[in-house]
Amino acid sequence: MSFGARDTTRVAKALAEMLGATAVRAPAPPFPYGAWLVCVGDEHGTFLEIVPATTLFDPKAPLGVLQGPEVHRPNSAHVLIGSPLDSASLQKRAADEGWPVQEVETGLFKIVKVWVEGHLLVEFLAEGETARYTDAFGSKGMSSLDGKLRALEQELGAVLSTKLSPQMLTEALGRPAAA
Repeated sequence: MSFGARDTTRVAKALAEMLGATAVRAPAPPFPYGAWLVCVGDEHGTFLEIVPATTLFDPKAPLGVLQGPEVHRPNSAHVLIGSPLDSASLQKRAADEGWPVQEVETGLFKIVKVWVEGHLLVEFLAEGETARYTDAFGSKGMSSLDGKLRALEQELGAVLSTKLSPQMLTEALGRPAAA
């Protein structure tokens, strides 16, 4: 996953700590100047690419990338990644950066939501939660995944409807698709 940050160095180093990873300055070219890689070092070669907030990926641009205006606003992109740290350590590190953080039990697994620089959502599976995630979305969970998701939908729908108004639910989740 690639995403833009105002302070690429600071963001890369903080995320590297949260992931037990290594932050490495990306070579420019081929990466945009100021980009960093947060390399997990796992068997899959997992890394996050932190590019300057002015970086835009555009199929019409030379090299597929161009520099535009800096924009910081909430958006629909996010990434979920496992961390060797416990939830409290992740929350503390996010708080140390001044980033909003929230722990959420989804019903299938628990995640720590961190809004990097206040706008980009990075979700962490804290120590011990990766197994729960794999049980749901890994090969052994696939045969029962849709049933688990429908049951969760029913359960959470009932709980949320007692805690939030219909208008708040619509603002957060949209409207159900017509059958």
